[in-house]
Amino acid sequence: MSSLVTSSLSQSPSEVFMVRPGNFMFNMETAVTNHYQDKTSSSMEWHKVAMQEFDQAVETLRKNKVRVTVFQDTEDPAKPDAIFPNNWISCHQTGEVVLYPMATPNRRLERRMDVVQWLKDDFSVTRVVDLSSYEDKGRYLEGTGSIVFDHTAMVAYACSSVRTDKGVLERLCEEIGYSKVLVEAADSKGRPIYHTNVFMSIATDFVVICMDAVQKEVDRKMMEDSLEQSGKKVITVTQEQVDSLAANCYEVVGMDGRRKLIISTRGWGSLTEVQRETLSAMVDVVQCRVDTIEAVGGGGIRCMLAPVFSNRI
Repeated sequence: MSSLVTSSLSQSPSEVFMVRPGNFMFNMETAVTNHYQDKTSSSMEWHKVAMQEFDQAVETLRKNKVRVTVFQDTEDPAKPDAIFPNNWISCHQTGEVVLYPMATPNRRLERRMDVVQWLKDDFSVTRVVDLSSYEDKGRYLEGTGSIVFDHTAMVAYACSSVRTDKGVLERLCEEIGYSKVLVEAADSKGRPIYHTNVFMSIATDFVVICMDAVQKEVDRKMMEDSLEQSGKKVITVTQEQVDSLAANCYEVVGMDGRRKLIISTRGWGSLTEVQRETLSAMVDVVQCRVDTIEAVGGGGIRCMLAPVFSNRI
């Protein structure tokens, strides 16, 4: 396998921020395209349990030397998915903070200028790239849900969907100097996968991906060729494991300098012994139990993490 590294950028951040939910609930607007949301898990205890899972996840991350900053969501207006901040913002080592166009109106309320100001005040931010005006044209790109970045190779991977517009992706790549790999991907029932980070995660030395989701031969060949050039070990997961959000994981560098793979207990439990041994040999595995958040919100622990790459001032 060849190794083509085209930049000196780090693949994984040394800290993240998270948003503690104020009104976590089943989001009817997003359920139209997010087939991982489970309405049958309905309960009046949603919010209470989600808060407990969130707080426990933060505690678990901090115990494992992951630097986490927590922002409290406001209760009004209600934002059912505020717990998933990675969709509306991304922070880059080259100094950009990018704001993204969101597909559903109640998710657009999640953008917070106080968070942007915090980044400007405490980190080396050179400019804000605001793509949110594309919402007026009905064109969307939902952050590092829509995009999985290979920072070392400067490639943005994405699967086309209602929430991932090719033209907006191209605009982003022009702004930050990345190339794109855009494919079509489908779940186990043949439905378009709404976010790329559901079936794919890129770490420093490896990629977790469901190749079965990429069904067109030309797309699969393009994906395989690009990943081969990266030099990273490819760990394939099944559609059934994707249903357990096994690929919705994320690598972070801890304050102890060690690489941590953050994954949900359900995702980790779906992996085979061989897969778990392979991953454990390369990173410290940090499991977070977020069963209710996954079922109701249709997103996992990866979606709860907004990586911060910029250096602290």
